[in-house]
Amino acid sequence: MKKIMVATMGVTAFAAMISACGGSDGNGSVSAGAPSEIRTTWFGISNFHYQVGKIGFILDGEVVNSGNAPSPAAVTKALSALRKRGSVDYFLVGHEHGDHALQIPEYAKQTGKPIYAPASVCQKVVAYGNPAAQCTTIRGGETIALDEFTTVRVVRWLHSLECGQTGNGTAGVETFGFLITANTFDRVLSIYASDSGAGGQELSIPRVVNKGLPNQVTYGSPLENLSAAFKAAGIPNIDLWQGGPESDVVSQARIIIPTFNVKYFQPHHLGTRNTVVDGKSVGFSLEYGLHFPYLESEVPKLTAYLKSVGTTAFNPVNYFDAWALTKNNFQSVDNAEVKAVYGLPATGTGPGKQGPNPRSGQLECAAS
Repeated sequence: MKKIMVATMGVTAFAAMISACGGSDGNGSVSAGAPSEIRTTWFGISNFHYQVGKIGFILDGEVVNSGNAPSPAAVTKALSALRKRGSVDYFLVGHEHGDHALQIPEYAKQTGKPIYAPASVCQKVVAYGNPAAQCTTIRGGETIALDEFTTVRVVRWLHSLECGQTGNGTAGVETFGFLITANTFDRVLSIYASDSGAGGQELSIPRVVNKGLPNQVTYGSPLENLSAAFKAAGIPNIDLWQGGPESDVVSQARIIIPTFNVKYFQPHHLGTRNTVVDGKSVGFSLEYGLHFPYLESEVPKLTAYLKSVGTTAFNPVNYFDAWALTKNNFQSVDNAEVKAVYGLPATGTGPGKQGPNPRSGQLECAAS
């Protein structure tokens, strides 16, 4: 049985905890049936599918990246592919932008599964004809027990800013990250997926909603919020950080990696721009394959920093690349069956020809 407990975190922040009977979320013993890994699949933009034992869940899941209405056919295809190697039991949404959340109402309709999302996304889920109870509004600070082994902690984060912009705690759409922990037989595995994010000083500025109005709410800074989730999880470090590449992600890295002793880094937001190949515009299409390569040479500051602190980068090569996080390592795993649904090769790029990154030379701020 699940129950919801409401508590106050910080001065004025709202937090809700959704807890389930059984299991352990610390370093205590776990019962039979505990998972041995977190399998993660990247399928464009900030889309990740996570499989932890019998539980599978999707972050964002935008598979069209155009238009103003969900595409039932595209959602059906994505679900068909992902279910080749796992299940889809929950959805997490980091923020409401079209390249993140447009398909969520259709996912809700086709699966009937629970969704945890910002209020604006839940409103669209209900307006689409889904029951209100299917979508839980997140505000930051929630703990979601997916089963006795797998827990997701919601972290109020911040949306990325352009180079030269300075955050003041109020700018940008409501944005959330998710700290995922999984109890194995002898270790707690952890992933932090930051759905977007600016760099440096903005991580230390409290987030303020409805500033100057009677209903103003002040939440902790992104760094404080992640620290609180980290402490509550009772883990010694974050194994994998899935973030960026935003224009100032290196400034984030210089704070997040040493603070949480991150072992592995994985970029996202790849292949989302209007790439030109041989003089012809190539629109976003998972069937095309990753539209341009992610080159470490185009993020020299981030690359140098990661190497200097011994954090290993795992860069996607194509859509639906998959990896497994275990107690010993993070490594690429076969996902050919899933890729075949989209006509993608088992390994490598393609089938479409890759072009240059349309933001080449702009991936790192000069002041980073």
